[in-house]
Amino acid sequence: MHVTLLLTNQCSAASATMALEVLSAANLFADTASSPFEVVIASLDGEEVAAWGGQTLRVDQSTREIAQTDLVLIPGFLFTLKDALPAFSAYGPWLREQHAQGAVVASMCTAAFMLAEAGLLDGVRATTHWAFADLFRRRYADVCLDDSQIICEDNRLVTSGGASAAMDLLLHLVRRFASLELAQKCGKYLLVDSVRSEQSVYVMWSLPKQHGDAGILQVQNWLEKHFDRSVMIDDVARQFGFGIRNFKRRFKDATGYTPITYLQTLRLEKAKQLLETTRMTQDSITYAVGYEDGNSFRRLFRQRVGLLPAAYRKKFQPGAH
Repeated sequence: MHVTLLLTNQCSAASATMALEVLSAANLFADTASSPFEVVIASLDGEEVAAWGGQTLRVDQSTREIAQTDLVLIPGFLFTLKDALPAFSAYGPWLREQHAQGAVVASMCTAAFMLAEAGLLDGVRATTHWAFADLFRRRYADVCLDDSQIICEDNRLVTSGGASAAMDLLLHLVRRFASLELAQKCGKYLLVDSVRSEQSVYVMWSLPKQHGDAGILQVQNWLEKHFDRSVMIDDVARQFGFGIRNFKRRFKDATGYTPITYLQTLRLEKAKQLLETTRMTQDSITYAVGYEDGNSFRRLFRQRVGLLPAAYRKKFQPGAH
């Protein structure tokens, strides 16, 4: 996949370097014929960037030269935010264009301010560094800020907390776009504590509905009511009058998810809720969220959440047996 590491003056050189090292490690350790991440370093004008701390960071291209990308990743501005903030609006048109074309846009630490300046976070659940949360709320009242979260992902917009959450974000992206196993391997070789490779347990998905496609929204609402049944995606497409291929393409364009991944996410979110708030057995939860095979459900839960269901319950409901 094509990744644009978007650098700006006064950004954190450490965040930019960390992003390059983690994605390079993922490419090195990937058990695939081709590298999972093709990284291009960009700035607004294609010129080198003066990062905080005096470093000069090289750049490959200007944003004008990048017509389309799959992932935009923006380093943070921990100590320079207020000085850097006035320039953020210039990046808005390109960021909005890329997001509209289907790109995931991810911010490290206070780079969430750049997404908010672009209007991308209006009505979206997001997080940022806790020390800047009050400023964020004053400036962007339409954003659903939850600064207690390490990572938030909503409508193909991924935001993360303070500087130490940068590694969690990067491993989350490796896990999301490559695999859990590759993220874990990167964490081990980069000497990241094993707990950090399981930070996905804190991610809460707010599934996107503000996309303007009324037909797909009807399907989403139906899936939320019937996810606990046996659901065949092709049958759902026919039920709502879609051609199957057109439905799958249109659903992905609107939500950022394939229909089956969306259904899995609905089921996993319900399972997480039941594990946190009830004493139901794991088999009962498996059936309650629409699965029949407990082993398959546990494998999926481990792959997507980062823990087995029993470990997840122990973490968030320690008194449960």
